[in-house]
Amino acid sequence: MLKNFAWKAFENTGDISTYILLKEIEEKNRLIEETSMTKEEVAISSVLQNE
Repeated sequence: MLKNFAWKAFENTGDISTYILLKEIEEKNRLIEETSMTKEEVAISSVLQNE
């Protein structure tokens, strides 16, 4: 939702700082997804080692 807002704001204004905000939001979302996937992989690995 914030990503869409930032994109629309950039689209309407062309303000480079809004574009930078958009890219920061995308990067944080990517890091959150990677962290979540890594935690899931570690959990699966732990379960398999204990069997």
